[in-house]
Amino acid sequence: MHESPDDLERLQALIDRSIEGAGAFLRNAFEMPDRSLSAQQLVDRLPGSLTVALATTTARGEPRVAPINALFVRAAFHVPTVAQAARTRHLTARPAASLTYFEGTDLAVVAHGQVAIIDTNDPAFAELDGVQVQFGNESPTEWQGDGVYLRLDADRLFTYAGG
Repeated sequence: MHESPDDLERLQALIDRSIEGAGAFLRNAFEMPDRSLSAQQLVDRLPGSLTVALATTTARGEPRVAPINALFVRAAFHVPTVAQAARTRHLTARPAASLTYFEGTDLAVVAHGQVAIIDTNDPAFAELDGVQVQFGNESPTEWQGDGVYLRLDADRLFTYAGG
């Protein structure tokens, strides 16, 4: 929906690399590559506002995971939040994160990578904010705190689409 041809090409390369690098158990469980989605199929399956599980770690290395709203824009997951949120503080100090989106047993997307924090000074903020509002959500600039978007720059992304 908001992806350029370059975005789709980059996403397809990521999906292909992820399948190639997956371990035997994951390849079997996700029935790779037969049940994997292409970049275009993934974009088509992730319009609008999504509820995802975002995992971060504390300073003591303790995992934290919570459901949160996200958008899939420009072939990447973006989480609207505020700079003062615990997850944002975790990711500022330790940018590694994992994110999962699933629909029962019909669709699963698991992404691992590094998070970039996009604040209002970043040119990408306006586009993301426009998409956020387009789907009926408030801008994080209206929330208590300094609105930001967390972009997961995935280095691994696995998909599964049931039959």
